[in-house]
Amino acid sequence: MDPYKVLEEARPMLDAVLTQAGLQAPGEPLDLDALRAPFSQWLQAQAVGREDLGFFVGLVGAFISQYLLDLANASVQVEDERISVRVPLAGGRERRFDPYAAASSLILKKGSVADFLASVCA
Repeated sequence: MDPYKVLEEARPMLDAVLTQAGLQAPGEPLDLDALRAPFSQWLQAQAVGREDLGFFVGLVGAFISQYLLDLANASVQVEDERISVRVPLAGGRERRFDPYAAASSLILKKGSVADFLASVCA
């Protein structure tokens, strides 16, 4: 899939899915900070089959990217057809990673998105 299209569709997709999941009221703006823990709990309660893995990786990768854009002064870029998030750290350093690879790992290991985001922002 085109990484630029993935980035363009991330927020509208999150808005639709989080509303359908009952985590957000219809028409309300996304408050990803308030949604971090409920989304993480909802995700851990899902039975993710092989056929649904791509959807959930896209969903969680979008959540991670948008959360960090909104709350950690991060930037999201496309490098060599891959999406990369850059999170600024103290001392002019930065943390850079693929949010979709992180999402895949979290889903497969039933990890906590909330804990992951807290560690990235620490």
